[in-house]
Amino acid sequence: MIAVSALGIGMVAIELVLRSETMLRTQIGGQLLAFGLFLPAALLCWRGLGVGRSGIVLVLGVALALRVASFDPFAPPPLTTDTYRYAWDARVQTAGINPYRYAPTSPALRDLRDDEIWPGINRKDWKSVYPPGAQASFVAARVVFGNGVRATTWLFVLAEAAAIGLLVFVLLRANAPLERVALAAWHPLALSEIAGNGHVDALALLAGAGLLAAWSTRARGLAGLAVAFGALVKLGPVLLVPALLRWGGRRFMLVALGCIGAAFAAYSSVGRGLTGDLGRYLEEDLGSLAWFLLSREIGREAARTVLFVLLLGVLAFVSLRAHDRVEQVARTCLVVLGGVLLTTAFLQPWYSLWLLPFLVVTAAPAWLWLSGALPLLYVFGLEGGPLPWWVRAAIYGPFLALSFRHLVRPPRAGVASPMKPLHSPKIAVVIPVLNEVEALPGLLREFPPGVVDEMIVVDGGSTDGTRAAAEAAGARVVGEPRRGYGRACLTGVESTTADVIVFLDGDGSDDPADLPRVLTPVLEGRAALSLGRRQEPESGAQHFHQRIGNRLVSALVRWWYGAPVRDIAPFRSVRRDVLDELNLEEMTYGWPTEMVVKAARAGFPVVETPVASRTRRGGKSKVSGRLVPSVRAGACMLGVVARYS
Repeated sequence: MIAVSALGIGMVAIELVLRSETMLRTQIGGQLLAFGLFLPAALLCWRGLGVGRSGIVLVLGVALALRVASFDPFAPPPLTTDTYRYAWDARVQTAGINPYRYAPTSPALRDLRDDEIWPGINRKDWKSVYPPGAQASFVAARVVFGNGVRATTWLFVLAEAAAIGLLVFVLLRANAPLERVALAAWHPLALSEIAGNGHVDALALLAGAGLLAAWSTRARGLAGLAVAFGALVKLGPVLLVPALLRWGGRRFMLVALGCIGAAFAAYSSVGRGLTGDLGRYLEEDLGSLAWFLLSREIGREAARTVLFVLLLGVLAFVSLRAHDRVEQVARTCLVVLGGVLLTTAFLQPWYSLWLLPFLVVTAAPAWLWLSGALPLLYVFGLEGGPLPWWVRAAIYGPFLALSFRHLVRPPRAGVASPMKPLHSPKIAVVIPVLNEVEALPGLLREFPPGVVDEMIVVDGGSTDGTRAAAEAAGARVVGEPRRGYGRACLTGVESTTADVIVFLDGDGSDDPADLPRVLTPVLEGRAALSLGRRQEPESGAQHFHQRIGNRLVSALVRWWYGAPVRDIAPFRSVRRDVLDELNLEEMTYGWPTEMVVKAARAGFPVVETPVASRTRRGGKSKVSGRLVPSVRAGACMLGVVARYS
């Protein structure tokens, strides 16, 4: 606690020096020095100070002191003139004029000019670029705090305080150290760009905190409202709607899009000019590494197309993720909003305020570095020309290194309790089938005697006599008319009280003679899940596209989750108690992949055992050899990999 206190006091001293300081060199150096003190403080606070309520009291007390040191209400912002435009847009609106209709230089607005606000406005020949939510906040600040250049800053500081309160609430619900709120409350970027320079992006920070708070209480409508609020302040957060839609649901989407549409409709009197001169703003060029590299090589239009497609790909990937926990939502928001920052042509330091609330609830060293290093972009103001190469190297070099480390060494789950050998367990085999009368009877007769206690055939509504043939061969048949490979497997599991369950296909492609080999690791306590790795397949046993897809999924599971698998095979044995704990939800062909992924995430030991791979023993395959069903099954498997990433 003493170390954190000392670091906090050091940051307060730096902010006092930077207060109203207009020299860029001093500001850049001071902000980087403050970031250097902030990083060890953030690490200590992330772990928790272990002093009970005194820890959060210290964090909030220092946060207040930092803002008192940073905010000079009697002086204009030292590094920006944006607040003049905020005050101007508020004045235009209170005069009953749409802020997107005229540029400040328009003769129609001549009567609104004065000696305090008018001289400081930047881009006087541009119509407003700020979305409707930001415009509403400008008016609110004018009504409550007056028309001064610092009126909006007062509002944004209060919004930041509300965001900090919401983040404390999120940490409370997550049973996490409350001191972690320091990652937003002490962040030098927030001090400089909100209290110091009064940027409207403070409201995007509040929107992010509101999203996390709403999600933690399962309030999907409020989550949609928070996303809409963020998108109406800065357009980028609108991408969170498709990213979170699968778990947010219809209410989340309707509230988000409805609020956004209603807000823009309120300013629609200008017709197609609803976005003002935002298009001109987006044509400017500063900061983004991806844009800088691509636009130089392939041109601006081609670069814009490529980056847009890449961003869509990222959206498609994260939309498949599970978002049950607030940490998962935070990771997705970092990827989506961070992706916007990395691909935009014009990047300003304060844009990364969007990321701060999510850094409070999930460990993300790369994004933390980016948010603290972006003030180096102010070097542009010193040089007056193209941004020096070393600035991008200093910002993006460590960011890329940390990102690469995360990709190469993704977080692993802890190791579960060691498995114990099973003595005289009850063993059941579950075989999902649909119209397999040609292959199934022979398969059932191949089972070695005395290995399994129960053979369960889950029939998906066969019309060829499969059910009768299975019963004649000594199997117990369970009907499951609902479609889905995973659903059939789960129905079979629910129909038995066995201690160990074996799964294999009903087409004869798995050899029952390998049953003892697949069972042994589980029975001996060496594994919770034992997979039959198919080797030396018979001619025609696996088609080329199946092998390629299986290897891809196996590689992703091996890389991301650390599971030692080379084959996502249907032939497997698993302990019943472990299977119940995994709580599998995937009802499609992604079910076997989900079993491996969840077992690896939970730290359960997974092993592979070589088994034979045969051609089917009769009938027609529902998937193998058919391209569209194979692609559909592969997509289900890849979706599972993405969901839990």
